[in-house]
Amino acid sequence: MSPSLQLPLLDGDEPRGEYEPLHLKGRPGRPRERSFLWLKAITTAVVVLITILVLFFPDDARHYLHLPPPSSGHHTPTRDRIQDIVTSIIGSAPPPPHNTTADAIPNTAHFVYILPDPDADFHFEFSHYLAIYAAAHHWRPDTLYFHTNARPASLARARAGTSGRWNALILNLPRLTVRAVAVPTHAGNGVALTGMEHKSDFVRVRAVHELGGVYVDWDVHALRDLAALRGAGFRAVAGRQKEGDLNSGTFLAARGSRLTELWIEGMNAAYDGRWETHSNGVLTAVAERLVREGGEVLIVERDAFAPGGWGTGDVAELFAPHFGEKSNLEGKRQGDELDEFDEGPGVVGNNPPWARDWSFTYLLHAFRPGRASKNPWGFEAITPRYVFERQSNFARAVYPVAKDMYDRKIIQLDDSHEG
Repeated sequence: MSPSLQLPLLDGDEPRGEYEPLHLKGRPGRPRERSFLWLKAITTAVVVLITILVLFFPDDARHYLHLPPPSSGHHTPTRDRIQDIVTSIIGSAPPPPHNTTADAIPNTAHFVYILPDPDADFHFEFSHYLAIYAAAHHWRPDTLYFHTNARPASLARARAGTSGRWNALILNLPRLTVRAVAVPTHAGNGVALTGMEHKSDFVRVRAVHELGGVYVDWDVHALRDLAALRGAGFRAVAGRQKEGDLNSGTFLAARGSRLTELWIEGMNAAYDGRWETHSNGVLTAVAERLVREGGEVLIVERDAFAPGGWGTGDVAELFAPHFGEKSNLEGKRQGDELDEFDEGPGVVGNNPPWARDWSFTYLLHAFRPGRASKNPWGFEAITPRYVFERQSNFARAVYPVAKDMYDRKIIQLDDSHEG
């Protein structure tokens, strides 16, 4: 066998190793071809993984891949249909003159709990009590409205504590008024309402339209007073959420506001059984039309009412414990005094690098972990101990309210999240 031929290098060339005879070209096994095959395999695997992520976990895909939200600047058949419905409702008539004597937004709070069986018991947990207590603590409302279809026997068991401790604490809150509601079964267009959540959507808007005030979901936690927003000169206030729509989980409105009036009409016409068509969809379309009418609607940025999201990454950022952070309960026992904290934006050195600044958030819509594809690692449930340890962003946000409960001897360090 003749010795291999070493070719001379030209300027700019890299050493190519041994000369490859013509009859061997194209055969597998050469380093360059093996690298190409590896690259092709890796690329194919990445494409498959991204496809699975987008198809089965769309919210997480948009979070991790920084994809544009589906509703931002995009027209879909559902969105176009909502716009057509709202346009037909509002019409082309000029807006009414600004009513300077219109009702202000009253200092009342509205919570809705619809039971599938009106004779059944409530199933409140510590997190629900934390939410309604926060509204009472920060707002000092004239009335806490509890809208429900529960029958008197169910309410009596809840008040007496025989159906659970958290049930009793909620139903015996000062200034709480139970308001019986008739639960709708169909929208105005004849489509049957599916699920308790959709029925609650219709009840909540009607309640605020009739009474005025602030509606809050059971996973919305007040972080400060809303007096500045209630007195800002607008008859309704709503906030953006992830992906740009307005969030129907919390909103403010005066009695008989244009927003709630048109929303009621629009949701009855648009309801199609989907999760958000009648709620966030119609609310967004109506509010964005009404902002041009003086004093009707104020739209606040996402950080004000719904700074988080429902994807796995969003939920982990909010709820996942940072076990490397020293527990606030280290060396503490039941009855020991708990520390107070100032976490304002001007505080230097007190906040860990992962901690979120809540100083410009009025309401924290803490989308429940169950709505994500999986719970964040290390998180089990919202308990007093979980909050008092202050090792997560959620815990740090609601700590002042939980501490007030503890100082008043309403809760203890090791209370269960269940009633």
